[in-house]
Amino acid sequence: MKNILVIDDDEKICWAFEQFLESEGYRPSIANNAEEGLRRIAADKPDVVLLDVKLPGMSGLEALGEIKAHHPWVIVIIITAYDDVETTIEAMRLQAFDFVPKPIDLDIVKSVLERAFRTQSVRSTLPAETADELSTDQSGHRLVGKSSQMREIYKLIGIMASNTMTVLIEGETGTGKDLVARAIHTGSTRREAPFVPVDCGALPDELLESELFGYEAGAFTDAKKEGKPGRFELANGGTLFLDEVGNMTPASQVKLLRALQTQEIERLGSTRRLKVDVRIIAATNQELGEMVKRGQFREDLYYRFKRIALHLPPLRERQEDIPLLVTHFLQLIQEELGKPIRGISEEGMKLLQNYTWPGNVRELENCIRSAATLCRADVVLPDDLPSEIRTGHQIDPTGTSHLETSLKSVLQDITKEAITQEKRGLYEEVVALLDKALIELVLDEFSGNHSKTADLLGMSRTTLLKKIKQGDNK
Repeated sequence: MKNILVIDDDEKICWAFEQFLESEGYRPSIANNAEEGLRRIAADKPDVVLLDVKLPGMSGLEALGEIKAHHPWVIVIIITAYDDVETTIEAMRLQAFDFVPKPIDLDIVKSVLERAFRTQSVRSTLPAETADELSTDQSGHRLVGKSSQMREIYKLIGIMASNTMTVLIEGETGTGKDLVARAIHTGSTRREAPFVPVDCGALPDELLESELFGYEAGAFTDAKKEGKPGRFELANGGTLFLDEVGNMTPASQVKLLRALQTQEIERLGSTRRLKVDVRIIAATNQELGEMVKRGQFREDLYYRFKRIALHLPPLRERQEDIPLLVTHFLQLIQEELGKPIRGISEEGMKLLQNYTWPGNVRELENCIRSAATLCRADVVLPDDLPSEIRTGHQIDPTGTSHLETSLKSVLQDITKEAITQEKRGLYEEVVALLDKALIELVLDEFSGNHSKTADLLGMSRTTLLKKIKQGDNK
């Protein structure tokens, strides 16, 4: 039978709870103050404690702190006044499972207790400590996975770490391209030298050049009087990680190519060339090969990047790694939150594995972080997961995305009509219309903001403006 301890100094409330709990099949016990309640918890080890905030002597919040310090497995439900917001917030901060407001509504009590014992049931299926699964020297963000795809990635990282050639890492947003770049650097002979990242997609066109190559005093308006070294100089002897290189303008591409060819740079406003020893690791979420065909990326720079290429698979293609990633993120997050998180229920894990994860590993981490923050005890339940996960997309066994399915439906009608009318040049017509319609829709969503539009579409601002101009002329 499930044991519940009620700690309350109001005899009428204690009697009412005792009658109700017995009728629901629980085994209740009563303590009229916090000190007696703590002794009963130590002796009887109840599953759940219903704890009133206002008690004679030690307060309910003080007792909650003691319970969590010495009996962390006990689920504590706080009884408090309905409008006592401060107490409720403090109780949840002290890791109360939930609270029952006064005047007592037994339907609410029943619902909270059912959730509490569901949590207890899940606990029994989990290992004693999630933290045991990860050794201390593996803490911090790292690459995680035992799938065949990830094993190949690890092999390639080892090969790339053994030389100093330029590397191109390709993959969707959120797949962990930065972690791969750091792993290559850490495993290389340059590990003691700096690893310097640059997000080419986050910097405006006019700032990227000065950020990469630095500038001399007075090189432009607002330039620092003493000048500033660029990222190439800061990475000298080490590795320069250029993230989202597909967003670089043609002018920046030319200067970067020259620096790669000569291993020399020139600060803005200077005529003096500086010798640098830098290994370049580039990353992109775009198809650079297709951008080369469209004239949006320099072919010579593309092939210099692509000497060694590594493609990171999206999370939907390596579902078997999701439990390992969840364990890893729970380890990181429980240290940040300062509360133990033992794991996630089997039902919750199934929901995670059935979701399509358009944001990949980064989206999974954010999901687990949110769930761990909101969960009332040391177990994540389905109710703790974001709504899009609970009601989200099921993995399509054919591998076809919902977007692709929707597009095919529309294109099927267009194709049939074109065949009937014996039209020609359908491909160019459809691509041009799709290009124009998508840009207009995104521009409208961002109220005409070109920078945000270009960022969402995955193209440079220069390319976006060119496409808008071409669309206006048609």
